This record gives sequence, C-alpha cells and structure tokens, in this order.
Amino acid sequence: MNIKLSWRNIIIAATLPAVMEVIWQLYNTYIPVYLQAGNPSFVNAGATTVGFGLGPALTGFILVFDNIAGLFISPIVGAWSDSLRTRWGRRMPFVLFGVPVAVAAFIIIPLIPMGIKPELNGQTGQLMGLLVPFIISLIVVLVAFAIVRPIADVLMFDITPSKHRATANGIAGAIAGLLVVITALGGAALYDVYGPLPFWIAAGLTIIILLLTWAWVKEPEELASAKELAGETFNLKGIVKFLRDQPAENRRSLIFLLLSNLLAYVALAQMQAFLSSYGVFSLGMKEGEAAMLVAIPALAFMVVAIPAGLLANKVGRKNTQIIGLVGYAIGALVIYLFPDKTMLNVGLLICGLTWPLANVVQVAMIIDSAPVETLMGTYTGLRQIAVTMGFIIGPVLGGSLVQAMGNNYRWVWLIMFVFLLLATVAILPVTKGEAKIENA
Repeated sequence: MNIKLSWRNIIIAATLPAVMEVIWQLYNTYIPVYLQAGNPSFVNAGATTVGFGLGPALTGFILVFDNIAGLFISPIVGAWSDSLRTRWGRRMPFVLFGVPVAVAAFIIIPLIPMGIKPELNGQTGQLMGLLVPFIISLIVVLVAFAIVRPIADVLMFDITPSKHRATANGIAGAIAGLLVVITALGGAALYDVYGPLPFWIAAGLTIIILLLTWAWVKEPEELASAKELAGETFNLKGIVKFLRDQPAENRRSLIFLLLSNLLAYVALAQMQAFLSSYGVFSLGMKEGEAAMLVAIPALAFMVVAIPAGLLANKVGRKNTQIIGLVGYAIGALVIYLFPDKTMLNVGLLICGLTWPLANVVQVAMIIDSAPVETLMGTYTGLRQIAVTMGFIIGPVLGGSLVQAMGNNYRWVWLIMFVFLLLATVAILPVTKGEAKIENA
C-alpha cells in the first residue's frame, strides 16, 4: 500500500500527541505536589503550595489511576479503531470525543486545591470534601486520555509511509520538547502569578491543535477493513489468541519489544512522577524552580529527536534504541550517585540527549512488526498495554521505596538505572520492526 507523503499533515498530526504531552507534563509536575503538600514529613522541604498531605506511597498509587484506565481502555480503542468506519474516519471520532472531555476536566483540577484554607493545609481527614472531587477530576482526565493517546499516535502513522515513521515520530518528539520547555519555563512563572494559568493555556492550545487536526488530517481511504480482526484484543484471552495466530517471528519480536517497552516505562515513570518531588522534598527547591527542571531534558530531547529518527534510518531502529536506553541509564546513575542540584542538571541533560534515541523508534518498531498495515491500531493498543503497565508499576514501586527509605526520593533514580538496563537486554532478541522499504 502506498501512502502519499505530506509533511504538512504529518506535522499537524504530530503536534496532537505533542500538545497532549504538555498536559501530561503539567499533570506530573503539579499533581504530586498538590497531593503531598502539607504532609508533616515535608513541612521544612520548601513547599509553599497548600495540599492534601498524602504520603509518597499513596500518591504513587493515585498517579497510576490513568494507567489502570489505559490498561483496559487503550487496547479496546486501538482494535476498535482498526475496524471502525464513519464519515469522520476510523480514528477521528475518538479524538473529537476524548480531547474536549479531557480539557474540560483539566481546567477544573487546579481550582480545587485553591479551596484549601491555610489552617487546614495537609489535614487530609478534614479535606475529603475537596479531595474526592479532585480525584474524580483526575480520573476524568485520565480516562479521556486513555482513549485519545494511542489514537493520536496511530493517526500520525496512518498518514506516514513506513520508511518515514521514525522521522515523523522524531518530529513529534521535537515539537513536544519545544512545548514542554516553554511550559516548564513559562508555566512556572505563570503558576507563581496564578496557579491555574499554565493549566488553562495548555488546555486552550490543545483545542486549537484539535481543530487544525480535524480540518487538515485525513486518513487514507486505501486501508482495507480489519473488522474481522477486531474484538480479539478486547480481553486477556483474546490478546493471547491474537498473538498466537501471528507468524512465529513476528510474534516473538513483538513480545520482546513489548517487554522492553514495559521495562523502559517503569523507569520513565520514576522521572515523570517524582522529578518535581525530588527537587522540592529532597533538594529543597521551590515548586516553580522544581517545575523548571523538566526543561533540561525536554530541550535536549527537542534537539535530538529529529536526528534520532534520521539516525535510525542509517544504523537501524534496534541499534538506535539500544544506544538510547544505555545512555538514559547512565544519566539516571549520575543523578543517583551525586545527589545535588548541579549533578541533577548534568544527569537530566544526559537523559534528555539519549532518551529520544530510544523513544522515537519505539512505536514505529511495534507497528512495523505487524504483518499487515491494517493492524496498526491493534498493535498500538498492545504497546499501550505494555506502557501502561510500566506506568502502573513505576510510581507504586518508586513511591513505596521512597517511603520505606525514609522519604528519600534519591532511590527512584536507582530504579530507573536498573530497569533501563533490563529494557536493553529485552530488546536484544528482536528481529522485526525495521522500516518496510516496499511501503516507501
């Protein structure tokens, strides 16, 4: 199947998952602080935001709500979108429904903690009237994102020829990096002026990108119906049957790719969930200063993302991913061994320069290990299961270890190092997932 190459449409489609990454970054920066601020263990750590006073373990559990939702929703949506036929396309109905719902709840989230009176800061038992709607708002955002995120990825790949998919994902990563840098720097300043402002600006940008996507991005009509394949991935039994029915080499490669993704995202979850907490509660930073930490890896990611896609075209996707995973592990180890602000910045820079080498080819390898193009949504859904499980295990594991080690967030970096090395080992047996030259 030949897909007409349109870089304009690819860039627009790539901006949708990128702007969702901005919302995700704000979520991971401020939600852990809202949840933990006021905890007696952290009163001298530099936090000035009022919050619900929860501990690291319970916070880590709450932070996996989205992944629990995604574990059940994303594979269903991915497989369903392969067979869905509407006048708006296969993927677009999910985007048009999920994005506005997520944005509406996201706008509300920062307003709820503002209702906490200073004298009740951290008094969890007396704040249930605010904590319950706060968590409900989180769940609404997370369920909507569980619907949209895998669809946003596969929509971009639908309109991109196989040989250009790593490059397209690099473009998405570069755009995400730029937006995250702007969010980290500008968002921190806006947060100091009025807490909800960065949330609201990100929400408005998301709606603009949604409208552009709806106006310009059209799914290829050539894709044949995969209806006879849908439904097999809707439950554990169906997933096992689906994998068993694939050609042996495709199945083996897919399983190891999914395992590598799972292990890598257990590691990534540590940084996403606990970077701001490490800065605030371990290094004594202010919330705004800690929020800007993400700008370092995001800026590096932005610079390296597109070259990473081009490098994958030269040396292969598997080799590029191995280099990225090992480099990311080294960055985490630097932060663990040298727990101060300067070496944190050095380690974050290393992480930002190396993670895109792995990240930009992960989805492309998964979908190009499929025997036919019509299964891209299903394969993306299977990857989302692996990623989701990583994000479920990661915060719970990290939060529990932090609490067991006396609320010392330094230990999350050691978890990152170990799991990134395991992810590297898991990808070694993979033989499928390189670019399909015949689809160029």
